[in-house]
Amino acid sequence: MRTFRFFAKRLFLTFLTLSSAFFFSCGHNDTPRIYIGDTFQYWEADADSTFGDAMKNTANFKPLQDKCVHNLWHTLGKGRHYVWVRAEFTIPPQFKNQPLGLVIPHLRFAEQVFCNGAFISQYGAFPPHEQSTLFKAHFFSFPLNVLNQEGKNIILIKIFAQGRSGISSYSFVQPARYAYPNFETLNFHHTRIYMFLVGILFLTFILYLSFYLNLKSFKEFRDFAFVNFFTSIFLIPFFATELPMYTNGAIPYVPFIKLTLCIPPYFMVFFASMFAINFLSIKPPLKVNILRWSVLAIQVLLTLFAPNYEFLINIFPFMIILLTIQGLIGAVAVIKELIGKEKRMSALYFATGFLPLSSTIVVDLTLRITDNTRTYTYFSIFGWQISIIIFIVMLAFRFATIYKRNERLSNHLKEEVAARTSDLQFANNELSNLNERLEKDKHRSDMDLEMASIVQRKFLPKPNKHFRGWEISVCYSPQAKVSGDFYDYYSFNDTLNGITLFDVSGHGLSASLVTMLSKNIISRVFQTGFRRKEPVDKILNKINNLILAEKGDIENYMTGVLCRFDDSENPAKCKVELGNAGHPYPLKYSVSDNEIYELKGNDGKQHYGAIGMKGITVSFARSNFFMSTGDILLFYTDGLTESTNSKQEQFGLQAIKEIMKKNHAKSSDEILGLIMERLDEFTEYRGFEDDLTVIIAKRKNVSEYVEGEDYDESFDDNIEELEEADTESSESSDTKPESAENNE
Repeated sequence: MRTFRFFAKRLFLTFLTLSSAFFFSCGHNDTPRIYIGDTFQYWEADADSTFGDAMKNTANFKPLQDKCVHNLWHTLGKGRHYVWVRAEFTIPPQFKNQPLGLVIPHLRFAEQVFCNGAFISQYGAFPPHEQSTLFKAHFFSFPLNVLNQEGKNIILIKIFAQGRSGISSYSFVQPARYAYPNFETLNFHHTRIYMFLVGILFLTFILYLSFYLNLKSFKEFRDFAFVNFFTSIFLIPFFATELPMYTNGAIPYVPFIKLTLCIPPYFMVFFASMFAINFLSIKPPLKVNILRWSVLAIQVLLTLFAPNYEFLINIFPFMIILLTIQGLIGAVAVIKELIGKEKRMSALYFATGFLPLSSTIVVDLTLRITDNTRTYTYFSIFGWQISIIIFIVMLAFRFATIYKRNERLSNHLKEEVAARTSDLQFANNELSNLNERLEKDKHRSDMDLEMASIVQRKFLPKPNKHFRGWEISVCYSPQAKVSGDFYDYYSFNDTLNGITLFDVSGHGLSASLVTMLSKNIISRVFQTGFRRKEPVDKILNKINNLILAEKGDIENYMTGVLCRFDDSENPAKCKVELGNAGHPYPLKYSVSDNEIYELKGNDGKQHYGAIGMKGITVSFARSNFFMSTGDILLFYTDGLTESTNSKQEQFGLQAIKEIMKKNHAKSSDEILGLIMERLDEFTEYRGFEDDLTVIIAKRKNVSEYVEGEDYDESFDDNIEELEEADTESSESSDTKPESAENNE
């Protein structure tokens, strides 16, 4: 590291010497000048004001006493303004009978110049397509035919001012042969010099990004690369007037300023802070990372959606505060390591790397505070170039150190391989013994899973049922031996009261256990709600609360539909109420208009949430409609529509709707068979990737029902059982957790 410190010190002194020689050798020549800043007068007008209006209002002009670079902003205030600035000069004997040139070192935003009533030229563009010349100096040539060789010459400048506008009090008139070289010198210092620096920054970005892409563990390479990249973008406005794509108006001014002068500094400071953290191998707390990303997001979003230039000017102080917060995060990390002992040397090297930048920032601030009447070159940009060189050397040394360490490890690789081979042989023996035990455990697990599958199937009702006025068919196909899907019928004698279909998240044993836990809860709450004539969405809310209370910390949740039937008033037109808790929308085929409808809810509310999700507010859908003879209801889990073929295309709903429409006259069992046959063809008989359940309920003529036809009496509930369920539900509701009550 002594070599590094010696090299960095010599490099810094060499660069400083060359820079000093360069800047001091580019001073102004000794040719006399006529400074006109002390004669500036202004008159605020409107957009349509003309040279004639300015001449008529000569008496209304006021002295422009403010000499700072933002004098128009200070004098006129915020917002957009049109102002005429008047100046006058008398040609001295040594300047007579030769063309003169006016040089304005700094002027924002856009202007038109007149001399003795003649229009000379224009810089920038006025609204509605305003364009600024940014940091460029302005030169105007006054030919002999417009100059008064004897007496006063009047200069009138119409300026469109917005934001931090101003006109330099160091504006001067000289013979054109001297004025133009001085104008070019100013432009070199204020604009063109940055083009060279941008090239260096961009090449550094490419170099270190390439390093990072090949060495992902060196995150500091990535951060260093992006600091240089965004700095290069930030410097573009300094020489934008040299770019045709800006001067021809192809890029509107406000978007250009957002994407160059505004947003890049946010990323510069963000990646500089991250560079410090990764250079020192610090792992900041999560809340610090959240703060850093939040600050960056706020800055970028506020800037991108800023409606106009005035808004950007107004939020500028707030953006500076956020930049300070972002920078302090990296600075605090470095200071902590300087105070500590473990990484003190690394922190010292890092601080040394930023020393040239920090020093030149102080120089820039001092110059602008002590003399706010001039526009100076930003020395901090050159300080950053020195810092870049120092960091390149640092990162090269760091890379070389790691490379040498890896080389030493490679030399001892044979010994390491022999030792590891011995360890692996021992581990393989242990692994063989473990595999034997695992094989036995797997056999027992398979037997347990098979038993669970048998229990679960016994737990569900018979797949194909017939009730008075209904013909029902079911396809129940678990993806594994046990399933997260479950369904149920609710009936009294031969009357169908309801159907439910639920899909528990996940697969396997955990999902199947939740199905068995939930089935009894759903059955009890549904039948109680049925007797009380409660709305189905309210029943779903009660189910949600009870399941939240019962399942504890189990993470599985479920979606589902709950359908209630009532044909007591008119058997020919069964009244149906359908509740949906985040489940795929059921389909209804209507014989009357030969159409198929997705039942999305017609209660006029927003619908969101599923059952069993802690801390989530829910609002379940409710649909009310009628089923006439020949109408068909189809319930399904997402394993049906999301089944894919070899091209990863999903089965979807279109084929299902076509089958229902073309075959509505067939039995529910036949329709279900056609759907499953089409699905097998679509998936190329590769099996299903998820649990799959499909229920088809077709409305039949009530008179066609045959008394004594098969139905499962175990699902009939007498009045006493319902009363007991009411009592249990009430007790559970009294003790349910606060989160569940909020969900209800």
